[in-house]
Amino acid sequence: MAEYVSKTSDREIMENLGKRELAKALNLLDRNDPQESRVKNYAVLMFCRKPERFLRYAYADVIVDRFGSKKRMTAKSFRGPVWKQYEAIIDFINNNLLDTLVLRQPGVAENRKIANFPFAAVEELVANALVHNNYENSNPIQIYLSEKEINIVNYNKPLPPLSIKDLNERDIFFERNAENPELRDMFKAIGIIESFGTGIGEAKNAMAENGSPQLYYKVFPGNENITSVVIPVNRKYLELTNCREPKENLGIESQTKEIKEKILGSNLSKNTKENMLRLFDEFQDSVFGNREICTLLKCSQTSATAYLKKMDQKLGILSRVEGMGKGKYRFLTETLNANNSKSEKE
Repeated sequence: MAEYVSKTSDREIMENLGKRELAKALNLLDRNDPQESRVKNYAVLMFCRKPERFLRYAYADVIVDRFGSKKRMTAKSFRGPVWKQYEAIIDFINNNLLDTLVLRQPGVAENRKIANFPFAAVEELVANALVHNNYENSNPIQIYLSEKEINIVNYNKPLPPLSIKDLNERDIFFERNAENPELRDMFKAIGIIESFGTGIGEAKNAMAENGSPQLYYKVFPGNENITSVVIPVNRKYLELTNCREPKENLGIESQTKEIKEKILGSNLSKNTKENMLRLFDEFQDSVFGNREICTLLKCSQTSATAYLKKMDQKLGILSRVEGMGKGKYRFLTETLNANNSKSEKE
């Protein structure tokens, strides 16, 4: 009972405080402002719905090379509190780019998996970019996605004593100064980062475990105000997904192959199968819904809904995407389990 009374009293006290007093109590105000009217940058970045209203470039742009499609280059801005930007960016990259191959070698019981880009490396370096970005400069964070690499760019250099050379050669940075130490502390408190100074090392380890080339930071002679880290694609993954006859005698089970086999092996009509293959070829790297299907196939909303229902409920090759509008889907990125496949009866 005493604990309940205590909690109630605390809540009543907080409700009676004005906004200024509440911000002061939470240490959100800039102590150098004698009028106590300016909040700290980290408070804007963490809690403001539209931080770019106060810090003009407090958002991130993701630029995608669609690998030879008609609309080759597309861009998407991620806005809102920076912790939500982080979650949205990671989800977008995971859903639209990351992929895994399962390699089966004759005589070896255990399968080997390789990713085009290790998820752990991506999440560590995106978090690193958000924490160490100077949000008062004249550019947003930019993340370039392509078939061959992910390039994450901040338009500010590492704070001394560290340099780009250190980021390339070392794994642990306990003495590293942060552009936003309070933002860094908040990211640790909510579980986005696990410890200080180890993110780059964790990303390098993930690349090594995946058999990928080393990540590296670009050097720009004459311009130190750029921190640009490149995550190269796993070369074996690129070789196997671009060559019909791999050099090694390995059995390959990729999601692309499985989804096409699911479509072709169903008892749906020939026309339906052909249209589903068109949908897969067009949207395998993106999120789509009724409108996109209608545009591509020049069909009605009813027909588009029927295609989605068959691919989702009958073939089990779609997953619903939340947070990007009603009725949005993507093709599955996980390896399908044939034993758990859904009924394919039309």
